[in-house]
Amino acid sequence: MTLSGESMRAIVMENIGKPRVLKIARVRIPAPGPGQALVKIHATSVNPCDLHLRSGRLLIRKPMPHILGADLAGTVEAVADDVRGWEVGARVTACFAGLGREINGSYAEFCAVPADQLIELPDELDFQTAVAAGASFADAHLALVTQGKLKKADLLVVRGAAGIVGASAVQIAGARGAKVIAISEGEFAGRLHEIGADIALEDAGEDLVRQVKVATDERGASLVLHCSPDLDLEESLAMLGHGGRLVIDGALRKPQARFNAMELVRKNLSIHGSQGSIKTKDYESLLNNLAKGVYKPPIDEILPLSQARKAHRKLEKEPGFGKILLVPDAILEAAEKPANWIPIE
Repeated sequence: MTLSGESMRAIVMENIGKPRVLKIARVRIPAPGPGQALVKIHATSVNPCDLHLRSGRLLIRKPMPHILGADLAGTVEAVADDVRGWEVGARVTACFAGLGREINGSYAEFCAVPADQLIELPDELDFQTAVAAGASFADAHLALVTQGKLKKADLLVVRGAAGIVGASAVQIAGARGAKVIAISEGEFAGRLHEIGADIALEDAGEDLVRQVKVATDERGASLVLHCSPDLDLEESLAMLGHGGRLVIDGALRKPQARFNAMELVRKNLSIHGSQGSIKTKDYESLLNNLAKGVYKPPIDEILPLSQARKAHRKLEKEPGFGKILLVPDAILEAAEKPANWIPIE
């Protein structure tokens, strides 16, 4: 089967800006270049990095026009002549740092990706569950395990725990036996307990540090993961006990922060940033745990790909609990028309 010269629907942006820059367009289906595979997308998701790239807080490393999308799940449609080991029809997923940033991403019906970045989906795992974990679980694993050196004995505080990376971090840490204190808006406390938080604190008031100290028997946390765009660095550091680690994940609204350097020295604290790609073996392990039901990524809403603009607005203004998934309109239409269906003219 050849798709050369055929067109596909995609969400294209020609410049950075507000959600209105995302436009439905018909573009040529990409031919897989050397080392690449063409994937027919069955599901993708909206991640904070998409919003940061669209708004200009993170730089897109290719010329416009550009297609966002940092994770995908689908089937192999074609491979380049030099690619071995993948057959047409194979069920795959992909999530790596360059997807949607250095190359066109997954807000489309097809996507050409490096074949060595594809991972086969376990038989028990469906496309939507795969991307419901996707970039958020990959980012959380990179921040907690790779950068934060998470251990079973850790007392972990997750700030921004109701966000998609925070909720993923709560599950990963809980599965590894760490004690988890989740801090978020009060309305999500019950949901955070359901996914593995030992203690849920409301991110309000001026006594959060005191509450963390009480919850840790005055020891303080050994690890704090900050995955909220609003950073109070002094407060996060004050939550740590001696030798504690602070990991900052994601783009911040204010790139500069103040902190007490003597407190950093006195308590022998360390601060780490987190950005990059999860190792293939770690992502495979994550997917296997997902297939076994160890992780249960929450889904906030499933929308047609054509409503990507609406999804961005919602994530910016009224974030729910869990991911917003985008599914190509034709695939949703073939399954069952949802209540919020908007046909493409």
